[in-house]
Amino acid sequence: MVRDDKVTGEAQEAADTLSRGDFLKTLGMGIGAAGLAAVMGGTAVAAEGDKKGKYVVVATSGGNDPNRAILALLMAVTAQDKGWGEVHVWMTLEGADLANKGKAERIESPIFKKFGTAAELMKKLKEKGASFGVCPPCAEYMGATGGDKYDFVEKRGADWLLKNIQDAWVVWL
Repeated sequence: MVRDDKVTGEAQEAADTLSRGDFLKTLGMGIGAAGLAAVMGGTAVAAEGDKKGKYVVVATSGGNDPNRAILALLMAVTAQDKGWGEVHVWMTLEGADLANKGKAERIESPIFKKFGTAAELMKKLKEKGASFGVCPPCAEYMGATGGDKYDFVEKRGADWLLKNIQDAWVVWL
């Protein structure tokens, strides 16, 4: 990734809203969750040569924390772009915002702005074969129901999540 040293006043103001400490905490939680998943029994892809893995990215934030929401989607994009295997995005809690057509288009991270909105990243993931699920009660609470929910996002409960993380790399953001 190339750093652009030309920061506009608006972008600098947005960047100032997230302190260095908050950024490092967020980054550390994501890396820690990925490491914990590996220790707890994810598929050892590198040790098995060309065998593909399965990745479940759990998004717990939406418009309430756009940096974390976009970071979750970027993790899924990375696994997919690298060709590491199946990619599933499961949205829960405020992450159910991502399943809402009216909200995902407006979720944009000041840190990861150049990667696009949540809706754009989800479209890219979908076009390359990723699947999407949303916690049913969370979807209802966040208004991602009926015509407001993306058609490609399926309602998937805890049973789906528990069944699918047993043999997957899991990133919980």
